[in-house]
Amino acid sequence: MKKFLKSKLFIICAALAVVLALVPAVLAAFGQVDVVRSGLATVAKPFAFCGNKIAEAIDGFVSVFADYDALQKENEELRATIESMENQMAEDEVLREENEWLREFLDLSTKNPDFELSDADIISFEAGNYSTVLTLNKGTVHGIKKNMPVISAKGVIGYVSEVGLDWCRVAGIIESTSKVSVYTDRTGVIGTVEGDSVLRADGKCVMHYSPDSDIKPGDRVYTSGTGDIYPDGLLIGRIISVEADEATRQLIATVEPAVDFKSIHNLGSVMIVTGYVGHTEEK
Repeated sequence: MKKFLKSKLFIICAALAVVLALVPAVLAAFGQVDVVRSGLATVAKPFAFCGNKIAEAIDGFVSVFADYDALQKENEELRATIESMENQMAEDEVLREENEWLREFLDLSTKNPDFELSDADIISFEAGNYSTVLTLNKGTVHGIKKNMPVISAKGVIGYVSEVGLDWCRVAGIIESTSKVSVYTDRTGVIGTVEGDSVLRADGKCVMHYSPDSDIKPGDRVYTSGTGDIYPDGLLIGRIISVEADEATRQLIATVEPAVDFKSIHNLGSVMIVTGYVGHTEEK
């Protein structure tokens, strides 16, 4: 401590302090108050400037945090609004699909007043490019029986091939086990539409008919009503080609079903024809 008191730095600082203390007093004694004030203002000016800048920085810092809180609150409100809008859009889409389904159901009922229809949901389908075997959520407890036709607003899907208490399995018309008596709309040619193991991979089926019949691509094919499964007048699809069978050399027609089996899972629901005029159940 004694060493510091004797150092040049201490002596210089002490001298400056004395000078700074005496000069204002002397000037004031000689009436130079303005000079004192001006000097003090000059000395204090840098400190005042720094103080103002520090205050501005603090205000800006506080303002940034305030703006951040406001932006965060606004962001949360926007997120909530977007989520609410998305939920509303999802609900609207469900209602739209339900309304569309009801319109299709009513349209089929109106066009076929002799049909007894039971709507059913698709709960599973065969994996692969083309779903030809579906499982529905209706069974014997709902009055569903084997060989009942299954349709959509576009046309025939297939028939009930297996039934449980609260479920049933549907075989599509492109399955090799499917066989439907049909006729064409343009010339009334009678024939049979069957599933084909080769064409099934492309979602198509084949029509067999008399070789002297007038059939060409574009003809529409409908169920004829003969047999124990399908009523008359249901759309099967349209003929897209006519060619000779490689094995029998007889002409056969390739039929593109009205129902797209590649996207059938998008249907969601279908209709089971539980009864119709002229149908008699097998004993």
